[in-house]
Amino acid sequence: MKNIGIALILLLGCLNSQAQPSQIDYKSIPTGVTIDNKQFIYTALSAIPHVYIFYAPECPLSQKYTLTIASLFTKFGNKIKFFGVFPGSEESVGQFENFKIKYKINYPLIKDEKLKLITTLKATVTPEVFLIDSYGKIVYHGAIDDWAIKLGKTKQQATVNYLENAIEGLLNNTAVETRYVKPIGCYIEQ
Repeated sequence: MKNIGIALILLLGCLNSQAQPSQIDYKSIPTGVTIDNKQFIYTALSAIPHVYIFYAPECPLSQKYTLTIASLFTKFGNKIKFFGVFPGSEESVGQFENFKIKYKINYPLIKDEKLKLITTLKATVTPEVFLIDSYGKIVYHGAIDDWAIKLGKTKQQATVNYLENAIEGLLNNTAVETRYVKPIGCYIEQ
């Protein structure tokens, strides 16, 4: 009976790992557009470590995590590229621009109107992050930290900084111990 339980856990682990990509095929993602209508070529990122942060302007957690991401951008922005991503086409460019100004975002923001990047990465909520190395391998994805416990409930402060730890591991060429933590946030409509 014990062996059946172990086999079931291994099988579920394999199924879960297949659900998320481990490598990005940037050739499968068409050219994108930033919120200021500049062309964004995903294949240009294939040799640069980078982070995607999926945002929704009306999502309270997206709004609150901009400060944490701004801090990480200040700390690591000279070594890792940061990109905010707005999924779908329900919001207007004005809403994206207001979000950028209000939360003082200093990194590029991309519109993913056709959900090509969302589909490729299998993102599910906002905010959700993906750290990708210079070979296109997804090093970490999921929650930014452990501050949000569930929608509408947070801790006083984060005690485990998943994204920051993963970035430090990547930059220091050490193993990234945590590769996925289920993100908490506003669901992305597909």
